[in-house]
Amino acid sequence: MSEPVSPPPRRPTLQDVARAAGVSLSTVDRVINLRANVRADTARRIAEAAARLGFHGRGVIEQRLLEQRRTVRLGFLLWKRNTAFYRGLADGLAEAAAACVRAQVRVTIGYLDNLDPEATAARMLALRGEVDALGIVAADHPAVREAATALRAASLPVAALVSELAASTGAGYVGLDNRRVGRTAAWFVAQLARQPGAVALMVGSQRFQCQELCELSFRSFLREHSEDWELPAPRLTLEDETFAYENTLDLLSGQPDLAGLYVGGGGIEGVLRALREQRGARPVVVCHDLTPVTRAALNDGIVQVVLSHPLAELARSAVDLLVEAATGREATSALPKRILPIQIDIPESV
Repeated sequence: MSEPVSPPPRRPTLQDVARAAGVSLSTVDRVINLRANVRADTARRIAEAAARLGFHGRGVIEQRLLEQRRTVRLGFLLWKRNTAFYRGLADGLAEAAAACVRAQVRVTIGYLDNLDPEATAARMLALRGEVDALGIVAADHPAVREAATALRAASLPVAALVSELAASTGAGYVGLDNRRVGRTAAWFVAQLARQPGAVALMVGSQRFQCQELCELSFRSFLREHSEDWELPAPRLTLEDETFAYENTLDLLSGQPDLAGLYVGGGGIEGVLRALREQRGARPVVVCHDLTPVTRAALNDGIVQVVLSHPLAELARSAVDLLVEAATGREATSALPKRILPIQIDIPESV
């Protein structure tokens, strides 16, 4: 006896799409045929419903959605071009912009090559009229704060990436909870060091809020847990590989019995070069951001822990926040913070 033949599945219709999206049939028709404007969020809901149902005309709906998206110009001023972390962030920002569904995003990325806050402020102000929103990595200096405040008054929203700016600027923030980062670094040093002793800190510039908070919370944790930790004044790297190398050599020659070293700023390439040249026992080393250089140091046992920004999430959150600020809120209103989880890498995880 032959098996009964099942009828072919019914193809979803416009009525099915309208029902799934919670809109009228005429609204779906307007999206497909461009008979009148439809709100962007409604059009997105229709496109999502069509995709879920496998509607045969979903390609047309998605194309209509692309055609009606507003163009948003985002500017980013990142730190040094030759730094692996910021090259990776730039790539992530470009990818996040291309994937954005809320708007057609055009990204302009510039780089800041020195710590001069006046030069940074001038670069920020020069983008007025060129972009619709600005993301920046910068030191929290009065000149930078004044520039951010002026841009906000000119209806150009600003978000700080990686390191916060003062709340008075109204700038948003996308990055880590740096107090937690510093305490996490201290916890690893306390757990991995053979015994309490001298622990050195290296920062690029304490003008960066992120580095200041990491340093303070690192010290606070160790002091809370033992009086036997010796915490000398921090060493500077000035975010420069050569300067960091020379300062690390000086540190290691003066304190060859260091129990730990926390590198909370840039110039890590120079620090690692000096550590590789050291003879004898090395300190427990914790540093920031997984790059090819820090990954190699983990694999070689030079570094024990790397605390990182989740790069793809940082880029995606930055683009989303700035697009939202440029399209969906009063441009002069203060932007929110978006705190990301710490990515923790050890030799066994890379």
